[in-house]
Amino acid sequence: MFPWALRHLPGPHQEIFRHQEAMKGFIRHEIIRHKLKASEAPKDFINCYLAQITKASDDPISTFNEENLIQVVIDLFLGGTDTTATTLHWALIYMVHHRNVQERVQQELDAVLGSAQAVCYEDRERLPYTRAVLHEVQRVSSVVAVGAVRQCVTPTTLHSYYVPKGTIILPNLASVLYDPECWENPRQFNPGHFLDKDENFVVNEAFLPFSAGHRMCPGDQLARMELFLMFATLLRTFSFQLPEGSPGLRLEYVFGGTLQPQPQKICALPRLSSPSPDLTEEGL
Repeated sequence: MFPWALRHLPGPHQEIFRHQEAMKGFIRHEIIRHKLKASEAPKDFINCYLAQITKASDDPISTFNEENLIQVVIDLFLGGTDTTATTLHWALIYMVHHRNVQERVQQELDAVLGSAQAVCYEDRERLPYTRAVLHEVQRVSSVVAVGAVRQCVTPTTLHSYYVPKGTIILPNLASVLYDPECWENPRQFNPGHFLDKDENFVVNEAFLPFSAGHRMCPGDQLARMELFLMFATLLRTFSFQLPEGSPGLRLEYVFGGTLQPQPQKICALPRLSSPSPDLTEEGL
């Protein structure tokens, strides 16, 4: 109810604020660097935003200012890099933890793609099980349990609850992704959540890792494409397992800007059926 109080309370969340200030410092430096080259034609997002700030300087209700620019750039960093990489980390961990699932994905990839040199995004329509597995990874290990902070700009009523103007709203995405009324086994890793009785891929309306509505993640389509291409390529090329003598996987997350998996070693062994036979064994 009082998110501002978090900055004054000790705890692991303080690490988030330290990283946030470091990121803001880096972006401020970039803004200054862009201003020094203001005579050049706009080449990137910061240039265009600075031009819009100048254009709207006489508008008293304009929201274009440098503080908002800093926050937008942070949003782009978080949405476009950390979340995708973290989801792939979780995907590999779950493939090691559920070897039967990994093997079934690889069988489907081999049968459908054959000797094709590369995975294409259009291939997802022919790979229902692979899509279901990736969706289940996103559901079980949602890297952002709470959606982006919003503020109610006008008084409203939602399901008989009065929400006054200025109320800070934190959408609880995890409450939907683990809702027992929407998922057969919400706490278990089960790709069947996204498959019908004929093993066709189906969409569940409770699948909301990118939030929903007008304020959902603007990069969800790019993220879906990146995740599918990277996941399918990795599973097609390598088999993943724990190194010899490993004590086992740790599935507990590390609290941070996103819910990160524990640091741990996983071996990537080139598959004999891979279309790239010149690969050598590597460890991840």
